[in-house]
Amino acid sequence: MEHENGIWVMRGLPRNHPKRIRNYKQLVERVEEIGFLPLFANEVVGFSVEEMTASVDWWTGDRTVDPWEWREIAAREHRIAYGKFFGGKAGFISLDWLPVFANYRRDGYDFDARYEDGLASHREKLIMDYYIGEDANGDTVW
Repeated sequence: MEHENGIWVMRGLPRNHPKRIRNYKQLVERVEEIGFLPLFANEVVGFSVEEMTASVDWWTGDRTVDPWEWREIAAREHRIAYGKFFGGKAGFISLDWLPVFANYRRDGYDFDARYEDGLASHREKLIMDYYIGEDANGDTVW
């Protein structure tokens, strides 16, 4: 999304484009396929939800076609994570890639050590506990 001549302009695909993401399930599948995806246009042209959806569908409130609404629906399914992962800007990360992003942001700490040293908030601990669990053998499961 860019600000041009006093108005916000969305960079999206035409509704009839064959590669357009059409619903939240396709969004989840795309994020799982490529690993991560910013919500809005950025330095990498064509690599955002904005540029993979129809611009006319944004902020309509219609959960079936509105990518702004999809972020809540998709994140609620717990197959992908939504947050400000890209330099303070919003986007999605697959659960396979979430540990990679988390490790990068922790400066070499594992999460528990970071939390114990006071470098992670209680809120971050709750989020990690929500997404990470253990299987019957006590092994970490993402």
